[in-house]
Amino acid sequence: MGDKMQVTRVRKVRSDKKTNIKPTILLDAKTAICRLADITETPVKDVGEYLCKEALSNKGILDELTKHLKRDIAIENTLYRGNHKNPSIMRRTEAGDCERITIRVTKEVNGILEDLAYCMGCAKARVTAALIENAISDFAIVDDYVKGFLEDGLDKQKMRELKKLMSYVNDNESGNDYTWASMFSVIVDEVRSNTNTLLSGPNEIIEEYLINNWRDN
Repeated sequence: MGDKMQVTRVRKVRSDKKTNIKPTILLDAKTAICRLADITETPVKDVGEYLCKEALSNKGILDELTKHLKRDIAIENTLYRGNHKNPSIMRRTEAGDCERITIRVTKEVNGILEDLAYCMGCAKARVTAALIENAISDFAIVDDYVKGFLEDGLDKQKMRELKKLMSYVNDNESGNDYTWASMFSVIVDEVRSNTNTLLSGPNEIIEEYLINNWRDN
């Protein structure tokens, strides 16, 4: 008998499969991301992905980042001009220690990051790091993330109570102007330090806080 034909089977790649990227970011940025992940009980990789996507649709961040373009690129119907004389993004201008994180992005986002990296003449991880660092420093992006987390996780009654609480605190505590992110961060710390019960999700955390600090006041 002749030799048996060998067939190489190619595994089908899922259309929604995500790509891992391991950007090295400033330690302060990583600390802030880990804190955001902690209070929202969300994996760091998912918080990182959110920040990266938000940065890619934020005109202010893109305007700042595209100052390093060596080649032209179009992002969301906006053409950004490159010039080989533009400063390289490879060398950091910020001082501080850095550490690596891992994020996972969709095929679409990965494609944009690869195009940006090519047009900036750097590695994809470097572009990703710059986007994430800018996003975590943007109060509006962080606040929208926490507010969305609360709106998705709280029932309407608790969300209304929380809005009243934030308005009351901002109106009556001079020198403080709480955002959704800063308010929820304080609430999480307060609840964790005053209960031995393991609470999960925003509903349980906010309920515990409102019972002990708001409803009887």
